[in-house]
This record gives sequence, structure tokens and C-alpha cells, in this order.
Amino acid sequence: MCGCRTLFLLAVTCGAGTEAALAQHADFSSRHEMRSLLLYAGQRAEPLAPGRSVPLAFALSAVVPGLGQAYNRQWIRGAAALGLELAVLAAYGTWRSQGLQGRDEYWSPLRYARWLNEYVPYLNALPDGMPVDAAAIGIDAAVAGVDFSNPGGWTEADQLLVRRLILEIQAVERRVYHPETGAAFSHQLPFFGEQQYYELVGKYFQFAPGWEDYSRAEANGVPTWIDADGNYLVSIDPELTAADGTKPNVSPTFYQYADKHGSANALLRRASRISILFFVNHLLAAVEAAVSARLHNRRLETRMVLLPGSSEAVRAGIVIRLRP
Repeated sequence: MCGCRTLFLLAVTCGAGTEAALAQHADFSSRHEMRSLLLYAGQRAEPLAPGRSVPLAFALSAVVPGLGQAYNRQWIRGAAALGLELAVLAAYGTWRSQGLQGRDEYWSPLRYARWLNEYVPYLNALPDGMPVDAAAIGIDAAVAGVDFSNPGGWTEADQLLVRRLILEIQAVERRVYHPETGAAFSHQLPFFGEQQYYELVGKYFQFAPGWEDYSRAEANGVPTWIDADGNYLVSIDPELTAADGTKPNVSPTFYQYADKHGSANALLRRASRISILFFVNHLLAAVEAAVSARLHNRRLETRMVLLPGSSEAVRAGIVIRLRP
């Protein structure tokens, strides 16, 4: 026995001297590594393949599932791990894209801010209204130039402009109210891209003016709720209730979005859940590759030894190597 490595020599013989012959041929390259030898007619076979690095196998599959398996020469396992990785990425991308589709194409915080800037003076002009002391939302050329339908293309400066815009919107929302009931706005616009942002704009009527098809006029290409004579349009009040209890100023897109929002959220939740599988696949593939490399290094190797000698002996033996 040498360290943790053990060599067993088994001989089947009908004559003397076989054990000595086995010992003669069971030589080693160093005391730190034992090699199994296949001897035939005094010829030595090629040495066994070297051990595999357990940390390397783990790291390879942790980065890209399947690479560690390929390192271990486990081609089928490697293909399965990589295939699962690609399937997870494809499903995540598809479901997330479907869940986000159309959400930023029709509702605009900029359009909503323009409405609030006209809604405040409308409230102050009501005969029996309560005074509203709210600063106008700053809408300059920079924020007006932000493409709200393509948030993925925003620069860092665009993101700061949008955040500032929503902060000013929230400041106004805290001061305005609904003329019919006198109740303050129940909600404030969340920051762009948050789940509640997409939830609220299709749920509460106060956000209806932000929708693309909400009734309004145009002045120099800018939405307005004041006509050419300086009078407020009926649609200045999205909460206006008709005799039949409906909200006539609320556009069809608002209701369509509200109906589809549940399906969109289901797709986004599905994408979120499958993203967990992405990390699990990396971890399991890495652990499996490390274990396989370790088992490879500890496997039992058996080799038959045929010993040249006299005809009186059965010249056979087995060399068994245990590699830790």
C-alpha cells in the first residue's frame, strides 16, 4: 500500500515463480502515481489517462451547463444540460416579450402629465370647487423628446428625466381631487417599469387621460383638453359619470388593457418562475460535473497481465488500481 493507493496482484498459476514474475512487471513511474500495465510478451501498454480537475469541471458547467460534462467526456449529459439551458432561455424570452408587448405603446406618462397641467386650473375654475395649490409639471423639450414606447433604448439621462417627471406627477396627484365626490386621488403613479405602474394605469379611471385614444384636442401637435374658444372639453374629467352609471370619457383601450392585463401578468409570472430553473440548471450541472470528475479519479481500473514464462505455468494475473 502506498498512501491511499492500493495495488492488488492476483495470480493463477500451476508452477512456481509466477508471483515473482508479476512483481517484476508491476513497476510504477513514481511513488505518487500508480499505473496499470498491460503486459503481453514483455511489451508495455500506454499509461492510463490522467485524472480530471474537480474544480475545473464544476466551474465550466457553472458558467455554461454542459461544458463540464464535455470535459468529463460525457457527451450525452453535456448535450442535455446545454439543451435545457437553451430551452429555458427561449421560453423566458418568449413569455416575457409577450407579457410586455403593447404596454408602453398606448399609455404615456407625458400625456398624463399634460392632462394634469390642465386639470389643476380646471379644478380651480369650478364655482364650488376647492382651491388646488400645485406647481405645474415641467415639460421641456428634453423630456418631450423621450420615446416612452421604447424604454429599452433610453440613455441614463432619459431615465433621470422620466424619474423627475413622475416625481412631479406624484406631487400634483397628492393635491388634486375628483369633482363629483370631492375625494382625493386614491393612487399615485408608480415609477416607470414597476409592476404596479402597469397595474394601475389600466385599473383606475384617473389614469385614463394617459391612453392614446382618450378624447382630447390637439394644439400644434400637443394634446390639450381646452378648445379653440378657451373652454374645457367634457373629457377633462375622466371620472365623469353618465346617467346610466358608465364613464363615457374613458376610452376603449383602457377597458381592453384591463381585460388583457391579467393574461400579461400571468405570462410575466411564468417567465419569472422559469428564470429560477435557469439558475438551478447551472447549479445541478456544475455539481454533477464535479462529482463525475471525482468518481473518475477514484474509479477502479482492472488490467489483465499475461506473463511470459515456461510452459509449466498458467501465466496470468490481474492488476487492479485504485486511484483516489
